[in-house]
Amino acid sequence: MSLLEIRDLSVEFPAGENTVKAVSHVFFEIREGETFGVIGESGSGKSVIGLSLLRLLPANAIVSGTVFFHGQDIFSLRPSELRKIRGKRISLMPQNPAGALNPVLKNRLQIEEVFEERGVNKKEGMKKSLKLMKKLLLRDPEKLCDLYPHQLSGGMRQRLIACMSLSFEPELVIADEPTKGLDPEAKEGAVELFTKIKKEYGKTMLLITHDLDLALEVCDRIAVMYAGEIVELDEASKVLNTPSHPYTKGLIRAQPRNGLVPLSGQSPSRIDLPEGCFFHERCRYSSIECFRKHPEMKKHNGGWIRCHFQSLQ
Repeated sequence: MSLLEIRDLSVEFPAGENTVKAVSHVFFEIREGETFGVIGESGSGKSVIGLSLLRLLPANAIVSGTVFFHGQDIFSLRPSELRKIRGKRISLMPQNPAGALNPVLKNRLQIEEVFEERGVNKKEGMKKSLKLMKKLLLRDPEKLCDLYPHQLSGGMRQRLIACMSLSFEPELVIADEPTKGLDPEAKEGAVELFTKIKKEYGKTMLLITHDLDLALEVCDRIAVMYAGEIVELDEASKVLNTPSHPYTKGLIRAQPRNGLVPLSGQSPSRIDLPEGCFFHERCRYSSIECFRKHPEMKKHNGGWIRCHFQSLQ
């Protein structure tokens, strides 16, 4: 059963006389208990999707399409109705834990604020949080609460944010670039953390990341984004071990363990997208059809792909 269903989601931002097409006609569903990953290069539109689900984009964003949560259209909700979902039933782990925490307040006060906002007794809330911190592998949580955010390592800040996000037992967790800026040791800890959240808490998650190792370890299915649209969608093991789309293949070759072979060229401008396939200028398989006609998403080997080349195979 689908917990979240996205249909034809597009997001644009005015830029003077032009328009930046950040996300174009995205669709996917997230099943209950599933971890669904969205991967791609920086600027591919991944985080815009996550923020649009909770209507946290800037006021000038032009959003179209529909997003259903338990069958209810989130985009049609009034602000007062959305506040009952945001942070409680759907929780966001922001991509920059250091930026999400107030540097001049001790961690305890920031945790208490979460419960105070929801009208929960602070003492009871802190008891719950301390238990959760221990489960999320934070040592000596009492001491940690009396520190400031800058006194924590990147990995500890991430776990603190995770604790705050899980405090109200949300039905869906959106994790936005959780390993961004972390050192290798902290990245390994992130895999352990999200595996624990998935297996022990059974949380449904939308994991937005450029970390393919994390995605392979934690995700059940993956959507690959390029220039604001999904180009491949399938089971995580298939996408990352036997990719079909040329862009996905390039992403995997660019990983350190595969020799750091960079993708040639650059992503196209979102103000002036090319005709045909958005990836054709960087693709070694491109043909005349790729220059002329934009490919539609189509079923392929049990998944979905946006590519003319595959139709020739």
